[in-house]
Amino acid sequence: MLQVSLKKNVIANYIGQFYSIFIGVFLLPFYLQYLGAEAYGLVGFFTMFASWMMLLDAGLSPTLSREAARLKDKEGGLRELKVLIRSIETLFLIVSLIIVITMFYSSDFIAKSWLDIKELSFDVVIDCIKLMGIMFVLRWFVGLYQGAVIGFEQQVWLNIYKVIINTLKFVGAFLLIKYVTNDIFHFFLYQLIVGLIEFFVIRYKVYSLLPKTNFIFPTLVPLKQIAPFALGIAYTAGIWVAFTQIDKLLLSHYIPLSEYGYFTLVVVVSGAITQLSTPINQAILPRMTSLLSNNKESEMLEVYHKSTQFISIIMFSVIGIIGYFSYELLYAWTGDIKASNWAAPVLFWYALGNGILAILAFQYFLQFAHGNLKYHVRFNTVFPIISLPIIFYAVSNFGAMGAAITWFGIQLVTFLLWPPFVHSKFASGIHVDWIFKDILPAVLMSFVFIAIISQIGVDFSSLNRLETILILFGYGVLLLICNALVYKNVRDIIKKRLFK
Repeated sequence: MLQVSLKKNVIANYIGQFYSIFIGVFLLPFYLQYLGAEAYGLVGFFTMFASWMMLLDAGLSPTLSREAARLKDKEGGLRELKVLIRSIETLFLIVSLIIVITMFYSSDFIAKSWLDIKELSFDVVIDCIKLMGIMFVLRWFVGLYQGAVIGFEQQVWLNIYKVIINTLKFVGAFLLIKYVTNDIFHFFLYQLIVGLIEFFVIRYKVYSLLPKTNFIFPTLVPLKQIAPFALGIAYTAGIWVAFTQIDKLLLSHYIPLSEYGYFTLVVVVSGAITQLSTPINQAILPRMTSLLSNNKESEMLEVYHKSTQFISIIMFSVIGIIGYFSYELLYAWTGDIKASNWAAPVLFWYALGNGILAILAFQYFLQFAHGNLKYHVRFNTVFPIISLPIIFYAVSNFGAMGAAITWFGIQLVTFLLWPPFVHSKFASGIHVDWIFKDILPAVLMSFVFIAIISQIGVDFSSLNRLETILILFGYGVLLLICNALVYKNVRDIIKKRLFK
C-alpha cells in the first residue's frame, strides 16, 4: 500500500510540475511581447528577490514537512503538530510586518539606485516594489503550509491545487495584459489577488488535516524542540540562496533592466530543468525519512538508487537537447532573434550546471532522512567562502556569460568532491555503484545520441517555429527513451509488462 501511495504521489507531482513548467514557459514570450523587455525584467527581479526573502523562513518549512511525516501516524502526534504550526505562524506574522514595512521604505532606493531603468516610470516601479513586499509574505506562508501538506503525503491534492492556482497566475495574467491592460502595476496587483486566494485555500487544507481543538495559544516550547534541526536547515538554506542567487542579484545591478528581461529567459528555462526533479524529491523525502525511522535502511537505499536513476534519465535527456540546441529552442519559443542571440550561449552553461545541481540534491536528501545535517552545514560554510568571490569577479567583469561559465564550473567541482564524502558517512560502499550504475549510463547515452543527431544536419533556418519545436521535442522523447532503456530496472519492467 505504501508503494502504491508513493507512485501516486510521484505521478501527481510530475503532472502538477510539468503543467506548472509548461504554462509558465509557454506564456513567457507573450509576457515579453505585451509587457516589454524592461517591464518583464521587473518580473524577473521580483522572482529573484522572492528567493532571497526565503532566507527568513529559517528552515521552518522543510522542518515542518519532516515533523508532519514523523508525527502524522503517532498517537497524539496531530495535536502536537497543530501546536507547532500555530507557534510558527505567530513567528511568521511578526516577521512579516517587518518585511512589508521595510519594502515600503526601501522601494525608492531599489528603484532609483539599484535597478538600471531606462523607460519605465520610477513612480510605477516604486509602487510595484511595494506590492512585492506583500506578495513575499504571502508566498512565505504558502511555502510553510505546502511543507505540511507534503509531510502528510497529500500530494495528489497539492498538485490539483497548484494546477488551478498556476492557471490563475499565468493564464489569467496573460488575458489581463493582452485584452485589458499591459500596465506592469496592474500585472502585479493581479498577482497579489491570486496570492491571497492561494494563501487562504492552502491554509484551510492544512487545518482540515488537523484535529479540531479549542483555540491553541502559541508557545516557544515546540520551537525550541525543533530549533537545532531547523537552524541547521536555515543556515545551509541561507548560504544556498546566496550561492544560487548572487549572480542574479548582481546582474540586476550590472546590466540594464531590459537585458535582465532577456536573462529572465535563461532563468526560466534553466530553472525549469531543476524543477523537473522537484516532484520526485517531494515524494521521496518523507518516504526516506519514514523508512529510516522504522529501521528499514536497505529499503531507503533502494528508493535512493532508483530515484537517482529516474532523475538521471530525465535530467540528461533535457540538458542534452537544451544545451546543444539552445539558440534554436529560444528562437522557436520566443520568435525574438535579438533575445535568442543574447541568451543562447548563457543558457548552454546554465543548463549544464543545473542538470548537475539536480543530481547533487540527493546528497542533501540522504542527510535529511538521517536527521543529521552537520556535514551539510560544514560544506556549505566552507565552499561558498571560496566560490562567492569568484562569482562576484565573474559577474562584475564578464557579465552574464561570466556568471554562466562560473556556475557550471562550480557545480562540476562540487560533484567531484562532495558525493563521495557524503556516501562514506551515511551509506558506505554505495558510491561506485551510484556513479557507474545510477548516473553514468544516461550521461554516456546522451553524448552518443547528440553525436549522432549532430551528423544529421537539420537546417532549422528553413523551418518555421512550430516545426522546430516539434523536431526538438521528438529528439527529446527519443533521447528519453534511449536513456531509460540503458537501465536494467527499466528493461526488467518492460519485460514483465510484455511477457507477464
